[in-house]
Amino acid sequence: MYSNVIMEEFYNPQNYGVIKGASGVGKVTSAIGNEIIKIFIKVESEAIVDAQFQTFGGVVAIAASSIATRLMIGKTLKQIRNITVSSILEVTGEIPENKMYIIQAVVSAVHASVDSYFNKSAKDD
Repeated sequence: MYSNVIMEEFYNPQNYGVIKGASGVGKVTSAIGNEIIKIFIKVESEAIVDAQFQTFGGVVAIAASSIATRLMIGKTLKQIRNITVSSILEVTGEIPENKMYIIQAVVSAVHASVDSYFNKSAKDD
């Protein structure tokens, strides 16, 4: 049902965990399947130096969260805005249409982590 890439990411997710004192945290709960995706980022010099995730959900949610964190590390905050559903699908290949909402939720959590960073920074000023 799922590609080898999705299954490999599910069984061996990378960057699973929490960043204590994270620069930003994005949390999204999907309205359809109730998956909960949290993305933690550490920012230095306007770039993501670490990204971790905690996800409550199934195969696609965990795999997509793992892929998303890898896509984030080493990118500037501006480049993170370019991470889209298509960015993740380029890595995973096709997924069932009824699971596309999960990829969108992961992308939303990615962008929310950057928003959180900017909101924290504005409060610190």
